[in-house]
Amino acid sequence: MGIQIVSYAEHHVESVKALNERLRAGGEPSQFPTQHRSTAFPPLPGRGLFQDYFLAVDGDGAARGGYILKHQDFHVGKEKVSLSDFQMPLSEGAVDRTFAGLASQLLFDALKKEPLLLGLGMGGFGEPIARLHKAAGFHMFSVPFFFRVLHPYRFCRRIRFLRRRWPVRLALDGAACTGLAWIGLKGLDLVRGGRLLHEGVTIELVDAFDTWADEIWARHQGEYPMIAVRDGEVLRLLYPAEDPRFRRLLIRKSGQLIGWCVVLDTQMRDHKQFGTLRVGSLVDAFAAPTDAAAIVGAATAYLKQCGVDLIVTNQSHSSWCRACAAAGLLCGPSNFLFSASKALTRLLVASDIRDDQIHVNRGDGDGPINL
Repeated sequence: MGIQIVSYAEHHVESVKALNERLRAGGEPSQFPTQHRSTAFPPLPGRGLFQDYFLAVDGDGAARGGYILKHQDFHVGKEKVSLSDFQMPLSEGAVDRTFAGLASQLLFDALKKEPLLLGLGMGGFGEPIARLHKAAGFHMFSVPFFFRVLHPYRFCRRIRFLRRRWPVRLALDGAACTGLAWIGLKGLDLVRGGRLLHEGVTIELVDAFDTWADEIWARHQGEYPMIAVRDGEVLRLLYPAEDPRFRRLLIRKSGQLIGWCVVLDTQMRDHKQFGTLRVGSLVDAFAAPTDAAAIVGAATAYLKQCGVDLIVTNQSHSSWCRACAAAGLLCGPSNFLFSASKALTRLLVASDIRDDQIHVNRGDGDGPINL
């Protein structure tokens, strides 16, 4: 009997542990969950946001791979539809060529179950999962990446991604020690400007999303051609009150609620890209497109006051991209991808939705992993 793809059940747990051991021994760092059911987004009656786990097992019952589907309600054009994010596909083919075709089998099994499939993140076009999506005819684009350096000396000395090559490393060290980095980046700030707290805008740090989130969602969700549902219930699942990492900012203008954002303030430790920098991340945000600049400016002002070295965000919608530029953020190379299956692409085309009208960020897909 060949490979079968089945729902992950409790009796599969030991075989998944054995799979993880084989992957680890072969040098593959990724590991499949050893809990058979999602703890963050369990399937519950009436809930639009949940995860399903699937396993690829052979005739002897040994796990050879698996994947996760994260189901979430989106507004696409005038329709509310459930889309499924193809997450964490893992195949023993990464360490054993006997299973080289399993990765494709996983993707096509997911497409059979959920034709309206999307992918977010993936680490760039060169990664195996991105190449698999491209081969399957998915529509793909990079979600723009924006950043602002607040402490030039620490940035030059600690940004691991840029320091991998010794000539660049020497140049960064020289710029840091001579003060050229400070002069250059401060000069750039002066040239670009960067309005942060707009007139009448105030920031309130709140412990949890409440009914006001539903009010903002109801008021503005129709202004986005494509967006994941961001009502209070969904936001409380994505950013639970008991998780101390998430800082929820409620933004008012002249006393009126206009939107919210979620930010992180993370002291990195041996990060593959950011080294030991203290990184502020604008993870998620929602408001009317016309208020995007006020929201991004407020988030930037808050993170600057926190003392972070670097601010980063990924934003796809054109209004939010312009808002990032208005707050003095620069656009850099992005490894955060949006990928839509053929069926989802047909729906986007039928609704006349351009890439820059889709509102996604690091709050979508896998969430703010690695941040």
